[in-house]
Amino acid sequence: MAKTPKDPEQVRMSFAAHLEELRSRIFRGILLIGVLFVACFGFSGHVRGIFMFPWEQMRTALAADGIEVNALGAGSATAGIFFSVKTALIVSVLFGFPYLLYQIWAFVAAGLYPQERKVVFRFLPAGMALGVAGILFGYFFMIPMVLEFLLRHNKSFGLVDYYTIDQYFSFFMLLTIALALVFQLPLILMGLGAAGIVDAKTLRKYRRHFILGAFVLGAFLTPPDPVSQIMMAAPTVVLYEVGILLVAWRGRPKKAEDAPA
Repeated sequence: MAKTPKDPEQVRMSFAAHLEELRSRIFRGILLIGVLFVACFGFSGHVRGIFMFPWEQMRTALAADGIEVNALGAGSATAGIFFSVKTALIVSVLFGFPYLLYQIWAFVAAGLYPQERKVVFRFLPAGMALGVAGILFGYFFMIPMVLEFLLRHNKSFGLVDYYTIDQYFSFFMLLTIALALVFQLPLILMGLGAAGIVDAKTLRKYRRHFILGAFVLGAFLTPPDPVSQIMMAAPTVVLYEVGILLVAWRGRPKKAEDAPA
């Protein structure tokens, strides 16, 4: 791999050449994802087990209180095979995405100046780490606890629980993606602060408005129950406070035009 030049002018190419390079790099990333998909589908039993862990964790918690939970229903004859395909695809994309992102970055980086690359290097790893933190929070805590609350509530009314595998998958992906995005909040606020768009004083001033908005957002992104709404809103508020601290710590950067001549 050629070293990224310091001056973007050194790699000036025609529009067609740029498109060809981008196509080549994206193809490499997609090819790796395809290979990973075949491997994941071949071990679909283990992959399904990863996705079913929150459900089984919830069943174990309820069983300790003597509450039996029915197994997930198929819903259709093709539900099982489609679940295997979807879970294998999700896992292959998850593991193949860093390489695809690297290929895209190698294409974009050639057209950036060193100081612009530094900004990306500063924020991109943090963004990925926060996204993973959001996924893990949902996987180990929020999804099992919300499922447990919903099924306990149903049992208290004497309702028979019946969830299909498709419903569980949709529920799993909705909360996972929502949390991965919500956990980007400190980074977004820090970026806005670095750009001089907001400061810590302004963020503190609108804290109450944000808390209200966090609960409204939680109501939209989660099932209609108070536990899931609170579990979505609470970390969002905490992340907002972390963002305020980061903005205050970093301070507003001094612009070149503001510097004395």
